[in-house]
Order: sequence, then structure tokens, then C-alpha cells
Amino acid sequence: MKKTTGSIISLILCVIITIISFSCGFTALAASKSQLEKDIAALQSQSAKLEKEIKDLKNKKAGQQAIVDAIQKKISNTQAQILRCNREIDSINGKISENKAEIDKMNNQIDDLKLQFKKRIRAIYMSGSDSSISILLGADSFSDYLQLSQLTASVSARDRAMIEDIVKEIDKISVKIAENEKLLESQVAIKETIAAQQKELEAQENEAAGILNSIASEQKDVETDNKEIEAEIAAKKKELNKIVGSSSGKNFINPNSGLAWPVPSCFSISSYYGSRWGRMHNGVDIAGGGIYGKPIVAMADGDVYIVYSSCPHRSKRPMCSCGGGYGNYVAIDHGKIKINGKTSNYKAYYAHMDSVAVRNGQHVKQGQVIGYVGTTGRSTGYHLHFGILVNNSWVNPLNYFKSAG
Repeated sequence: MKKTTGSIISLILCVIITIISFSCGFTALAASKSQLEKDIAALQSQSAKLEKEIKDLKNKKAGQQAIVDAIQKKISNTQAQILRCNREIDSINGKISENKAEIDKMNNQIDDLKLQFKKRIRAIYMSGSDSSISILLGADSFSDYLQLSQLTASVSARDRAMIEDIVKEIDKISVKIAENEKLLESQVAIKETIAAQQKELEAQENEAAGILNSIASEQKDVETDNKEIEAEIAAKKKELNKIVGSSSGKNFINPNSGLAWPVPSCFSISSYYGSRWGRMHNGVDIAGGGIYGKPIVAMADGDVYIVYSSCPHRSKRPMCSCGGGYGNYVAIDHGKIKINGKTSNYKAYYAHMDSVAVRNGQHVKQGQVIGYVGTTGRSTGYHLHFGILVNNSWVNPLNYFKSAG
């Protein structure tokens, strides 16, 4: 009898040790899962902030683009001014060239006049008729004297006219030279204006480039940070999926909420609750290898109030909007449930089913099969979209399937 009692006690001790070991392992697993969920939530919050910062930078970039456009208009105006100045310089150079051609022509005329004048002087000198007495002495008769006197007077008047012509041509040359000097001064001033405008143009171009480059660099840094956070989120989700997926047993019921996991054969999450592709993802996607056709069960007792089972396609392609994008789906009103001391009304959506196993208005029990996993509606792969409404507001389903510990 004592031996039997001892055996029973030993058996009880083994069972207790096994339970303690399992509880410790479960507690450690739950703690690890809970910490991963907290880390993921914190990282998702940080990623959301970075996404907002990227959006703000894009808006800022759009605003700065307006400034850049205004600067570009200033640049175009400056370039037009430079072009106008260059044309003015071309016009001045043309006028200077014309003046130089006229000066050369007048110099040639002066040279001709000088040559003629020299010839006249030489002719007078060679004739020796430099005075009235010489003219008188050289005359054979009084009539000759009169003729010679008139000739001498005529020669002197012509010489004076030649000298006056030379002086006039020299004055004209002086005017043209003075005009060219003024044109050259104007050209120098215009060139200085062009240099200043080109400097301003360079500054404007640098300003425009600087504005956009600064924002682009800042945006690139933020996007890099966000990619790193997204990679970290993906790694932690993968780790979390391993923990969740390590749970075993049919109709896993969470000890905290008392709710049953909707796909007993799969605990892997492919897409979480929250913002996704610019829109809100009101649930979680349960997916994994071999999930196609697996049973979907009700998370709690309730009444079926929506059934859609007319979605035509069953393959991964093409997607369609049948069932409002949910494909074949079931919505169940699970009624009032008390969780963590608080009573609320719970509803759940079970979407993208291959086929439905209940009818509208039917009462179902927790763990009862309501359909089978598929890829109908707006879906790219086999999975169950599982969404929960608490008091008619979407919530994160995973909040109700945390491990105890």
C-alpha cells in the first residue's frame, strides 16, 4: 500500500513539474510575444511619423518649387537683358566701324588736298610770281601785267579754299573720333552691366538648385531611415509569426479574451491591422503554406447577419470587387462579451472565403466551421481577412489574442 501511495505521489510530482515547466515556457513565450508586439507597435508609430515627415517634405518641396519657378522667371529676364546688351554692343561696334571707314575716307581726301596744295605752292615758287613787282617786271606789256595780276589773285584764292577744305575735313575727323570715344565708353558701361547680370544669374541659378537639393537630400535621409525601420518591423513580425505559429491545438482559445482563433490550422500573419498602401486595413490577413481550403471557425457564439457567396472566381487571378472587395464572406454579430471586466458588443468579418458553410440568420457556436479559406474578391493570394468591430468601431484583432503572462 505504501509502495502504491509512493508511486502515486511520484506521478503527481512529475505531473506538477511538467505543468510548471510548461507554464514557465508558456510565460517566457508570452513575455517574448508581448515584447515583440510592443516593439512592432512602437516601430509602426515611428514609421507613421516618418511617413508624415516625408509627406510634409514633399509638400514643402512643392511649395519651394513655386519659389524656384519664380527664380527661373528672374533668370529668363536676366538672360533677356544680357541678350539685349549684347545686341546693343553689336550695334555700337557697327557704328564704330562705320565711323572708322568715314575717317579713313576723310584722311584720304585730306591727303589728296595736301598733295594738290603742295603742287600749287611748288608751281608758284617755280614761277617766281610772288609779288606785284615781279609780275610787273615779268610783263612785256601792261596788258600782260593785268593778266598776270589776275592769275596770281586767282591762284591765292584757290589756295585759301584748299586750306579751308583741309581744315574742314580735319574738323570732321575730330567729330567722328570724339563720337567713337563716347561709343566705346558706352560699350564699357554695357559690358560692366552684363558682367553684373551674369553674376546675378549665377547666384539665382545656385539659389534655385540649392533649394531643391537641400529638400531632396533631407527627404532621401528620412526615406532611408523609414526603410530601415520597415525592415526592422518585417524582421520582428517574422519573429512574432514564429511565436504565434508555434501554438498548437484545434480551436485555440485565448485565455485573456476567451475568443477562438478563426483559422486553427494557421497562426501566421501576412498583413497587419493599420495603414496599408495609403488606406486603412481594418483587420489582419491570416495566411501560410497549405492554408487553401482550411476550415474557418467562429471566434465566439453569435448570429450570422451577412452572407455573401456569389463571388465567381476561386483562383489567385484576376481580382474582382465582388462582395465589396471581400469576396465570399460572413459577418457575425457575437453580441455582448465581457473581456477584462468590460462588456461591449462584438462583431466579426471573415472574408475572401473559397466557400461559405452557414446561412444568413443562423446561430453559430464558438469554434463552429463557418467557411473555408480562399482568395475571392480583391485578393492576391489564399488567406482569411479577419476583422473585429467593438461597439461598431474597427479594432486590432490581435489585441484579443495576446498570450497570458
